[in-house]
Amino acid sequence: MLSRLAIPFALLTLVVIFFTQSNQGDDQLIAAYHEQVAQVIQEIPLDFGGWQGQQVPLPQSAISLLRPNALIARDYINQEKGVRATLMVVQCKDTRDMAGHYPPRCYPANGWMESEDNPPHSYALKSDELRVYEFERVAGQAHRDIFVYSIFALPTGELTTSMTNVRKVGADYSYRRYGAAQVQIVIDGEIQPEDHQWILDELYGVAKPAIQAVLNASDFIAQEGGVS
Repeated sequence: MLSRLAIPFALLTLVVIFFTQSNQGDDQLIAAYHEQVAQVIQEIPLDFGGWQGQQVPLPQSAISLLRPNALIARDYINQEKGVRATLMVVQCKDTRDMAGHYPPRCYPANGWMESEDNPPHSYALKSDELRVYEFERVAGQAHRDIFVYSIFALPTGELTTSMTNVRKVGADYSYRRYGAAQVQIVIDGEIQPEDHQWILDELYGVAKPAIQAVLNASDFIAQEGGVS
């Protein structure tokens, strides 16, 4: 005579096997997603359309904080027009790792002060909206201003300039495993404001495929649980 516990135990075993296989499949999907995003970020060209780039070293403390899956930080120089700007694209595997790295936090931590005359505001760039911050730093007699244009790409398919939105995604387990990305474009204060638009168009444009790769997380999320 079969034990009354035999059938329930057998069902429990099947359930455990199912969820174990599903989790393994999900892990493979997530790993494939992060690998794809990293590849697209690394493929952002060093030289393009009159711009020549060079790598910018980042402090180890920032790298340790972000634990990036992929990261580029480059100075780009347009020799023809005599301007320079910096592009940073970083993507983390866990959305929560992005929480400590955004302009109002990381720049003051490195000696920059937010401008009181020009508070943060939105900046429309074609179909997307960036957040622009002005920072200044004084060292002896030297004074320097920079403008930092920033935007986040989330695995929900959302572009945002709000850290509150990033934290909301980080609180959702189903999404936070897909991480988040941030794009920053830094323009020196000596560059005329009327030149910001075309600089942003070109540098943001070259980063756009990486942004889209992050937003494509929905393609992977839709497959979760369906891989054996």
